[in-house]
Amino acid sequence: MENPIKECKQLQPRAIFGINGKVENGVRQHPITGAAIFPLGNKIAIADLKKNTQEFVAGHTNSISCLDVSKSGKYIASGQINHMGFRGYVIVWDYETRKEIGRHDLHKVKVQAICFTAEDRFVISIGGKDDGSVIVLDMQTFSPICRQPASRAISGNALTVRPLHNNPFFFVTAGDRHLRLWSILREQKKLYVQDVQLASKSRLFYCARIDKKDEFAYLGTGTGDIIKITLNCCDKDNVTHPGSSSGILGAFGTHNPRKPMGRDCNRYVNGVRALYVLEEGRLLIGAGDGEVQLVEERTDVPLISFRDYPGPTWPYLRTVKSTRVSGRISSFVRSTPEKFYICTDTNEIYTLNIHSWVLKLLRTCHAKAVYFITFPKNYAAVFATAGHESIRIWSSSRKQELLRIMVYNFNCAAVRFSQDGTSIVSVWNDGIIRAFTPITGRLIYAIPNAHNKGCSALAVASTGRFIVTGGIEGQVRVWKIEPYRQDLVGVLKDHSGPITSLCINNLDTEVISACTDGSCVIWDINRMTRKQVVTANTQFMSVLYFPTGVQILTCGSDGRIIYWMVYNGALLRELIASKKSSVNCLSMNATGDYFVSVGSDLHVKLWDYNSGDVVGIGSEHASSVISAAYSPCGKMFVTGSTDGSLIIWDVPEDYWGSQNTGDRPTYTLPKAQPKGKVVQSRVDSGTRLKPSPGENVNDLLKATPKDDICCVECPPCGKKETKGGDIFAECKIVPDITKC
Repeated sequence: MENPIKECKQLQPRAIFGINGKVENGVRQHPITGAAIFPLGNKIAIADLKKNTQEFVAGHTNSISCLDVSKSGKYIASGQINHMGFRGYVIVWDYETRKEIGRHDLHKVKVQAICFTAEDRFVISIGGKDDGSVIVLDMQTFSPICRQPASRAISGNALTVRPLHNNPFFFVTAGDRHLRLWSILREQKKLYVQDVQLASKSRLFYCARIDKKDEFAYLGTGTGDIIKITLNCCDKDNVTHPGSSSGILGAFGTHNPRKPMGRDCNRYVNGVRALYVLEEGRLLIGAGDGEVQLVEERTDVPLISFRDYPGPTWPYLRTVKSTRVSGRISSFVRSTPEKFYICTDTNEIYTLNIHSWVLKLLRTCHAKAVYFITFPKNYAAVFATAGHESIRIWSSSRKQELLRIMVYNFNCAAVRFSQDGTSIVSVWNDGIIRAFTPITGRLIYAIPNAHNKGCSALAVASTGRFIVTGGIEGQVRVWKIEPYRQDLVGVLKDHSGPITSLCINNLDTEVISACTDGSCVIWDINRMTRKQVVTANTQFMSVLYFPTGVQILTCGSDGRIIYWMVYNGALLRELIASKKSSVNCLSMNATGDYFVSVGSDLHVKLWDYNSGDVVGIGSEHASSVISAAYSPCGKMFVTGSTDGSLIIWDVPEDYWGSQNTGDRPTYTLPKAQPKGKVVQSRVDSGTRLKPSPGENVNDLLKATPKDDICCVECPPCGKKETKGGDIFAECKIVPDITKC
């Protein structure tokens, strides 16, 4: 009798780590619920930071490039970037129902910036460099009413748009040598515009803010100074008062009292990227190098006295407080009168109390793609991810980052925990194998020149005596790991393309390698020979051994999941996981009852291994999913995508499978008698029955306080150790992420 087809359930995420911090002014806060609203790929994420819950609003066909929330909190407006030759959509959403209520596609390729005017009357959007137009959408009819070129022929593109607080018919656009004041005539469906007089100053404007009374506007520039202008706007037909115009008051920098007159003006490095106008004339400024300053205008010197200043930027601002974050600042969000959210392009959100001036890292995620995810053996409380320039260890229960190991300018292709939990082994695209301690992140050993074109895959034996690595050049290499010594045992050559995945069987006698050349090779580790080859018309992306080691599971670019027999390489079953896109990664639970597949179609699928049915599906990712890892407990799994986001999924209770009651593996190898002086090793080679008394991943949660991240910078591998020196000093352990 055939087994009945199991019901396909909707997978629910337990926690989501993700944010697109590269969108200028992309992070917003809802004025009523206090939820953070930000873009993540082609979806809008609405996150409750208190409950640590998150949901998505989907409707865009490509990455979101701009976002705004109305003052009343009823609406959300978003614009997207599209491929060359296609239209960029502007969509208006209803916040309560999370549904679309209006859209237009009048922009070409990209929507550069978007905003609501006062009283939620209009939505103003400006196009990118391929479009260059201003479009006004009427919120009463949810349709565009007028369109006009944003800039003159002699000036550059508009980069940002900012409405006035009290008048719904006015807004300001700024950009490359571009600063204009606009008024909307709804009945005539026209726009009146007036150029702001900037005297002889020419600037690239990144951001703009207007004070609460609509009298002055402050603009951050690419040269690192602040431009202050007076608006003088009240007449809709003439934009400003008859006989008057809006003009510049000055270009301001911060005053350095230690330097003489003429050289006492400091400007911000990499430009002013974010601004916020506070009470009593104070400004919160965010620079391109991560500098955050609270400044105020000087009262000891009148502004008119700077007319004879020798430089174009006047030292009219006094620094009150200063701090620094990692990455370029892209957004300032005022959560409470005292607390601000600061978002950076490294996809991190900080909270800053402007009174006590306490900076705290609130949310983090990878800045680029997550290439690999792994759990320790029989320990589901933490997991590690590999990405651009870093290895990060996360807590499954706390839903936060615990440890970050930085290796600048290189990507970590794969990371594994040793079976006893005393080390973290990783391979990098610079061709170096690095091992770290799991609590302090100290470098234990490094194997340079492991692969001449860079490493791409890694597998660690259960005994800890050897590791297997794969390279971009197509070679599989076996390394013997001993205390204070690592040796190359053998080089296995059969592939003609990059190795994408490696997996060792449960007896540590075989390793299988998957390659983009369309072949998977089963190698005998003891004899260093090839045992079996399976081929298919695809690029294999991932390969797995069944827990008993009798079958293997592969996936590739053709969207198929294939079962193979290890004994003779026979094809047993084919499953169609995706008809249009590739399947990028597979991960199986400890008992082999269920496995998960992820692909470029943004879907996460949970499969029954025996029946081949899809029993669960999730679609919360906003970009291609390229990595996945099943937890040892079988109750959850983690997936990572190309935009740097991580999602922890709950497995439905019906699909937990038979529980794996086995404890940690005990090694029954004969214990050799030591000869001479016994030297305590830094790496457990597997010859001891008890784990080393040093660091272990089991103690990571106890050693890491809540709401704290330990960031470690890995030293260069060519650096020689000094005798008698502190072994921890070279790693530069930085408890504070802001000083990293």
